[in-house]
Amino acid sequence: MKKFLIFLSVLFLTTNVNAETLRILAEAGDEATLTAAAAQFEEANPGVTVEASYLGWDDFMATIKLKLADSNPPDLAHGNQGFTVDGTLIQNDLIIPLDKYADQYGWKNLFADGSLAEFSWSEDGSSWGSGTLYGISPVAEDVIVYYNKEKLSSLGLSVPTNFSEFESALATANSAGELPIILGGADGWPIIHVWGLIEGAFVDPGQTRSWIFDAKGNDYATSSRIQAAEKLEEIAKAGYFGSDSLGIGYDDANAMFIDGDGLFNLTGTWMTAQLNEGMGDNVGAFAMPRSTSGVAGGGSFALPWHISSKSSNPDLAAKFLAHLMSNDFVDDLMQVGRVPAQSPTIDPTSNLQAEVISASNALVGSNAKTFYTDWATPGMYDTVTQELQRLLGGAASAKDFIDAMAAESMN
Repeated sequence: MKKFLIFLSVLFLTTNVNAETLRILAEAGDEATLTAAAAQFEEANPGVTVEASYLGWDDFMATIKLKLADSNPPDLAHGNQGFTVDGTLIQNDLIIPLDKYADQYGWKNLFADGSLAEFSWSEDGSSWGSGTLYGISPVAEDVIVYYNKEKLSSLGLSVPTNFSEFESALATANSAGELPIILGGADGWPIIHVWGLIEGAFVDPGQTRSWIFDAKGNDYATSSRIQAAEKLEEIAKAGYFGSDSLGIGYDDANAMFIDGDGLFNLTGTWMTAQLNEGMGDNVGAFAMPRSTSGVAGGGSFALPWHISSKSSNPDLAAKFLAHLMSNDFVDDLMQVGRVPAQSPTIDPTSNLQAEVISASNALVGSNAKTFYTDWATPGMYDTVTQELQRLLGGAASAKDFIDAMAAESMN
């Protein structure tokens, strides 16, 4: 009996040692990814339970800092590059450095030198672009141009190879009574992506990245950026976004595009699976061509994963991240419609995914990713969304926009 009781005690202790719950908070776009990853991780790690919860983008941006500041935060959570979110998390000691895990699991060896700069910060969170690694992501996200293939063909057009051809396509569509660009401007942030593409057509991508990493140290009101702002104003005044784009939400705009409204949809690769499901072979994609040569577009890694400084088991959180970053998971990312940051071993799952990957490769190959404007300063998100809405609504000029952005760059 005594031996039997000892056996039960050992079994009980062993079971409880292995029983772990990993709590994750993610932006809703990663639900399919995490569903697949959690099932695999639980199977490979008996006794581990992964509990994931999700927030839509607006709720995520509004609450993620509060969620991680809570007395019982998730072990693992998305952040967002730049001062608005990640800088604040680091300044308040809410997330931990990942360098030791990056060394342990070889994450820095997966990408070219400098590729992880957007996740690297000074330890006090006052500067970024180099220093300590605080985040990681297995997914690449780019802002590109999706288009309705039937509409493009019926208008006698082909995929633009330079920005002048893109402008010509807008004018042709408008003259034919078609909406040139579908835009959900009511939410504000989608206009950042439109601006990033127009800006990228005129401003050298390296110059834009340098400004984002050091807004105070780089002039915002350059001649090429003024030209880009004037072009955006011209496009808006021509009615190429329609008459009510500022009254349409992002989700509604994408639903309208799927239903046949709009020739072009300027948005991110995170929409690939949804657009493919809704439009099939009638939707295509390309990288925005520049006014001179090459392509450019907003883009980076997807939202970074962070480990909470209050996590009871950061090693387990890092192990889950290692699974997300592993070669074994790359093909799973493809199957849920994401664009992996590493090369997959399987063919694209659809014609659209093939075109999206081609567009992403074009951006990577020409070092033309411009990140996102709102990363630049703690207050830039509010400034750029508000000023772009004013510009598109006719309440501000291109000069007003540039002046407001230049002023915020100094904060």
